[in-house]
Amino acid sequence: MFIIASIAYAFSIFIDVSVYHFKYYIQDNKNTRHLLSLINIFQYCSRGFILIFIPIMAYTTESIKNKNEVWMITILAHFLVILFLLPLYSFKFTSSFSLKIIQLLNLLFGKSKPIVYENMKGYSSNEEVLSGKWKLFITNYIAGFLFSISITFLYYVSFSYPQKALILSSMTQVINMFGSIMLILFIDPKIMGAIDDGGGYKEIQILTSSRILVHITLVLILVFIR
Repeated sequence: MFIIASIAYAFSIFIDVSVYHFKYYIQDNKNTRHLLSLINIFQYCSRGFILIFIPIMAYTTESIKNKNEVWMITILAHFLVILFLLPLYSFKFTSSFSLKIIQLLNLLFGKSKPIVYENMKGYSSNEEVLSGKWKLFITNYIAGFLFSISITFLYYVSFSYPQKALILSSMTQVINMFGSIMLILFIDPKIMGAIDDGGGYKEIQILTSSRILVHITLVLILVFIR
């Protein structure tokens, strides 16, 4: 059950990041809204995985009261996120995975209309992905860090402050809110605008890299506070 919690959290982050790759690799001008609705269905699946992660963590924290178990679940979750996000750098994996998921969702929930798959090429190897994009990278990193630490660190920290559970819960919700605001206001418009302009490759690679760095940072923090 505890391994399931770590896997569920890792799948949640993987889905959140992969949907940006979906929007880049798959486009259909005749069915834009239909395609976006299918992508939204897939993105909402990440919330379902979080709803698996949270009850297991709450049960482990309050009923089993095993601090070491909570630490193991948390660090394994962040380590798995890193492993799950790495394949997104592969054009072959990401483009084929995107198409298969969308085709499945279109068959189950859509009109089963053929979806046009536009085979976009990434940047050439001699062009730096981060060139002129440090602001976007830092914003992505901060938003991802706030979002992830607010969800996963609550349970481990609560062992040090057992009488402050409600305060800690409220604080993590505020931290999560700031991460979500940064995502909505500064990251989504930038990436979606770049895709609309015929680009977007650099932006989604920056998003992926920053999220991986976030979880590397969180693993290191967990090792440090052990």
